Amino acid sequence: MPDRKLRVFLCHASQDKPIVRELYQRLLAEGWIDPMRECVAPYP
Repeated sequence: MPDRKLRVFLCHASQDKPIVRELYQRLLAEGWIDPMRECVAPYP
């Protein structure tokens, strides 16, 4: 496992929200990926 998590920003159209929520949860469950969504984490 890497020393730091892979940061992934998920940008999507509003009609894709349900799919992106599921993808976000799957990536988060991996443990080594730090997913971000527009509505959850703004640009740093």
